[in-house]
Amino acid sequence: MIVAIRYILLLALAFVLQTTWADSIKVWSTKPDLLIVTLSFIALRSGPIVGAYMGLGVGIFQDMYLPADLGVNALAKSLIGAGFGYGHTRVVADSIQVQAALVFGAVICHDLIYYVGAGADLPFEMSVILGRAVYTGLVSAVFFSGVVVKRYLFPA
Repeated sequence: MIVAIRYILLLALAFVLQTTWADSIKVWSTKPDLLIVTLSFIALRSGPIVGAYMGLGVGIFQDMYLPADLGVNALAKSLIGAGFGYGHTRVVADSIQVQAALVFGAVICHDLIYYVGAGADLPFEMSVILGRAVYTGLVSAVFFSGVVVKRYLFPA
């Protein structure tokens, strides 16, 4: 119960940062997807069911914030959360490089689902998707490095 509340608060913080602070760190017109980084962190530690529910919840909030394509974010985030959750037991994700590569792939999958669901012109959007995936992967490497440093400095 306390872990679920911690995850909900972590996703709420990521949502607030995504909607306010992410604009200040964008490179050209590309900004990282902090929600996918946070969702991947949660799903890799908790499994597919928690990942899917957390992804669905944050996707619904994101859809309510920008209701133009209602339900597409919820679908994409829940699929990403479930996919990362299956990696909880099947992928050795202790390496920062592996986690960043997984986030890179997750952003590509998420954006493909989103753009197909929103009816966008997919060949035109591929450069945007790849740029976002690279930038989010780099941000996730920094985030996961911070988690590793925290784990060594303050063991549980």
